[in-house]
Amino acid sequence: MPDPYFGAEFLESTVGSETVQELKAGVGMIVGTAPIGDVHTTPEERAKYINKTIQIRRREDIAAKFGAHRAGFTIPAALDAIFDQAGKKGVGVIDVVNVYDPDTHASVGDVTNLDIIGRFTASGEATGLKKAYEAYHRFGRFPKIIVCPGFAGLTGVRGELEAICNRILARTIIDAPVGVTMQQVLEARGPLGSFDLRSNSRRTCYCWPHVQVVDLETGEERTDPYSARIAGVWLSSIQEWGYHHSPSNRPIVGIEDTTQPVLYIPGDASSDIQGLRGAGLITTEARHGKPPHTSGNRSAAYPTDPDMRNFLHVQFTEDMLIEEGLFFLDEQKDRIQTNQSIELLEERMNLWLQSKTVGDNPTILDGQFRFDRKKTTVATATQGQFHYSLPWAPVGIGERLTTTQFIDLNLLANAYGLAAS
Repeated sequence: MPDPYFGAEFLESTVGSETVQELKAGVGMIVGTAPIGDVHTTPEERAKYINKTIQIRRREDIAAKFGAHRAGFTIPAALDAIFDQAGKKGVGVIDVVNVYDPDTHASVGDVTNLDIIGRFTASGEATGLKKAYEAYHRFGRFPKIIVCPGFAGLTGVRGELEAICNRILARTIIDAPVGVTMQQVLEARGPLGSFDLRSNSRRTCYCWPHVQVVDLETGEERTDPYSARIAGVWLSSIQEWGYHHSPSNRPIVGIEDTTQPVLYIPGDASSDIQGLRGAGLITTEARHGKPPHTSGNRSAAYPTDPDMRNFLHVQFTEDMLIEEGLFFLDEQKDRIQTNQSIELLEERMNLWLQSKTVGDNPTILDGQFRFDRKKTTVATATQGQFHYSLPWAPVGIGERLTTTQFIDLNLLANAYGLAAS
């Protein structure tokens, strides 16, 4: 007989205690080049920052780990661009992979598309972009927004970015070449462009133009890729509002201007942003008394893919639902299936879905997890396959707000106190 106990107590029970966990959405990834030789003096020290995933959570860590910005290098400038967008809740975590090795590359200009794409070594070690595949085993989550400013236009890099994003449920932001015109960008969405932006992937976001920033070393303006700024705006929006919000129509912090003007006239269907957004691009818009804002809700899938997933926030929401549900259900595999266990599984999943529909900032409007008694047959059950369905409804956004206005002469009667005509 145990010793007597006097007072309140809690006894732990594991029955029915598993819940669906929300995984980290505010995670970015940058693959590029950094002047690590400026801050790490020996090959042994530098090796820790070459094709290794280094997590950055604070702006103060950038120079200490990767060196200050220098012309030709991409990582310090991209990190600065992202952290410029940090609101009161920050921008989450950035996984950074530097592929530049001062001991093997004669200069930063010797970094090639193959360095960025990466590979798996004979020992199974990943390099370059392929480091994204290791993120779950190392950190328990995958990056959600991946950028390679300055390199995404190289042969094979875009294809690798799309392949990785498809596998790990991420998305990438790719700049049009620096200095190209709006007409060239629009032509590049078709087969006759002078460069190629023809992807219709829901996981690819194209952006134009580049932006002008003040170089803190020289005091002069320099041209920077827009993609890192969008990534920062998006990550900040996720931290502040949630992944189910669009990154469009939010201020871009830390820039002087864009390299090319983007005409925006409210209510004018012929202004520049209409054509750019209509071609599935993310651009900028400026208004009197306001800094440039991001402009664009759609991925490169628009306009050829009419599926609602071409909205950036819808694809992101679906990705998170899939990932959270998948990792929870993965714990349930290889367990016996009875009416009781099926009902308990439905209950847990539906409690999770219901939690996403409440309050004034719901993640989804509705959703239900159900055991599918039509797809699950005697034949499938005897082979260990049980079918479920998860219909859900995303939150819509007001991309187009249409007001019909007209003159109502009866209102004159009201104003003058006259009899209605």
